[in-house]
Amino acid sequence: MLTDPDPYEVRRLCRADDPAGALDLLARTGFDAAALRRLLTGRAPGPGPVPGTREVLLRDENGRTTEMAVHTPAGAVGGRTGALVLLHGVGGSGPRMLSRFRDLAERLDVSVLCPTAQPVHERSNRLDLAGLFGNAFDAPCWNLSGADFPLAALRWARTELDADPDRCLIAGHSMGALATWNLAMRFGDRFCAAVPVNGALSMWELFGTDRRKRALLPNLLPLPVFVLHGDADRQIAPRFDRESVAALRGLGHPELRHAEIRGGGHTLESLDLTGRNAPLRSELADWLSARRRGRVPAAVRHRALDGAHGRAHWIAVDRIAPQAVAEVRAERRSATAIDVAVTGAREVRLHLRGDLFAPGRLDVAVNGVRHAVAFRPDPDRLLHSYRETADPALLDEQVVVLPVPDDREES
Repeated sequence: MLTDPDPYEVRRLCRADDPAGALDLLARTGFDAAALRRLLTGRAPGPGPVPGTREVLLRDENGRTTEMAVHTPAGAVGGRTGALVLLHGVGGSGPRMLSRFRDLAERLDVSVLCPTAQPVHERSNRLDLAGLFGNAFDAPCWNLSGADFPLAALRWARTELDADPDRCLIAGHSMGALATWNLAMRFGDRFCAAVPVNGALSMWELFGTDRRKRALLPNLLPLPVFVLHGDADRQIAPRFDRESVAALRGLGHPELRHAEIRGGGHTLESLDLTGRNAPLRSELADWLSARRRGRVPAAVRHRALDGAHGRAHWIAVDRIAPQAVAEVRAERRSATAIDVAVTGAREVRLHLRGDLFAPGRLDVAVNGVRHAVAFRPDPDRLLHSYRETADPALLDEQVVVLPVPDDREES
């Protein structure tokens, strides 16, 4: 039996290959869902990962593998280190990307993780990356929808390095910047900041506004974003990022930075970012060092193009109409009452947890239709939700699926 377990010990137990054995041990120790959640969200650090540079084999959720270069700083400063997932451009690799930014690990007290892209054969993804030339684009690339190595790297950092989940960053250059924009818009609740460098939302915008991608920009309002672009970039025009920044400013983004590097081209070397003492690099590092993810919010607004990124915090939408942009607005009015408004989807999911909602009866209104929901926290569900992302902010102890009334399904 566990004796006076600390949070690190329980995190390690719940990530092990025997979830049934872990549940049995926890049950015999007398842990209910509330006690297990308190330990999984506890901040006590473990012994810390071995410092230095290495290459590891990374596996994504579909079983594909790639190499990932990792550099871990010499020691944690006052607790667990964070994690920076750094994405290369076309023709690049994780090891080459890491060689340019390894020193950020010590400066920011984060592990820097640089996976190497692999081919993605989905036609829509290739078109987003290469516009009308996408049919002929067969180079290794990032999957902008999320089922890929960047999110696998994030989970790896939390499980293998016990990284601080509230200090996880994403950044990328060129194709990696397209992925940074798109992953941040879809999964922003998993990061504390995003830094796209010489990127765009979609290369379709060479031929006109990509309205579906731009419809996701409001998802970035809770996430700090630092956008960098060379003003002489001839591969991905700086106007794409200017338009995205202008849209976010128009929405009132509270933590948005934008820097255009005078005379900067498309390569990293032209942007005054790769020199250790470069002023812009120092400014970026200082900005990143101050980023921390906030608490799980009581009110959530999220847009989605498909169910794969339908969740934000404790609410999710699914069964999204073809070509629709679904939106959910949810508010926890009290520990026992939730109001939800949904458009463009036929199903809503509540990811309930005991530190946000009171066990027992919940009063849930979906587009004005009221539901009485019985919330019964389940340690088994809690453990499996932790194993999915290793992110304590995304834990749940029960998932409730409710229909969306027909009269509010328009996109």
